[in-house]
Amino acid sequence: MASGLDSARQTVSLIDADPDLAAGIPADDLETARRRAVATVVEVGPPDWDPRPVSAVAEPGWLGLFLIDGLMLRRVTVGKRAACELFGPSDLLRPWDADGEYEPLPIEIDWLVLKPVRLAVLDAAFVLRIAPWPSINSRIVSRVVQRARYLCLTEAVMHLPRAHPRLLILFLLLAERWGKVGPDGVRVSLPLTHEVLGMLIGAQRPTVTIALQRLARAGLLTRERTDRWLLTNAAMERLKHPERLALIDADDDGEELA
Repeated sequence: MASGLDSARQTVSLIDADPDLAAGIPADDLETARRRAVATVVEVGPPDWDPRPVSAVAEPGWLGLFLIDGLMLRRVTVGKRAACELFGPSDLLRPWDADGEYEPLPIEIDWLVLKPVRLAVLDAAFVLRIAPWPSINSRIVSRVVQRARYLCLTEAVMHLPRAHPRLLILFLLLAERWGKVGPDGVRVSLPLTHEVLGMLIGAQRPTVTIALQRLARAGLLTRERTDRWLLTNAAMERLKHPERLALIDADDDGEELA
């Protein structure tokens, strides 16, 4: 492997890392497919990642970088405002696909690592090795389509006029992927700062802080620790009627006003 990947000769079977990729493979082929679906691993630690060493050696035929575990975000800054998207396990990245030139707009793109990340390099050799089992590629592509649908949903959320409904629906979307259901609601284990939440919903950090306080007073969303949030049962009930979310408010005594 070329410079930038040679130092990390750790490998992983993608089927071991993500058993869902084995769906559709005949049982008598599964062990062979598992051995053939081996990829080099790149490890990335906080706080940020420079994808240029990997991008510099990427060649035509590469499928992409498959995120095995960890959490990172891609931040796009236009002028003084920024938006971002989260990447977690089973997401596919292709940082060598340039975003293009947008002159004279001052656009910057960078990657932040929220949890240590391992990336499987799905290069041309990997694609050839798994060619006998097209269902693997099909399921990887389906993850890309699911991500596109998720991004469309988040775009729709950003069109809501008030910040606290945007936050509540955002956490519902996050809960579908990172949530764990409990007796009092769904816990979402993500280390999201107010600044990151602001980038995700298109709001300034102070606005996010006020919106989170409002949701907490209403008993809908609470931060239990720095990396864990509780979307309560009351919130889940509210989310059945999105048109009512803009009416959420609470006074200083904690009584919800609707």
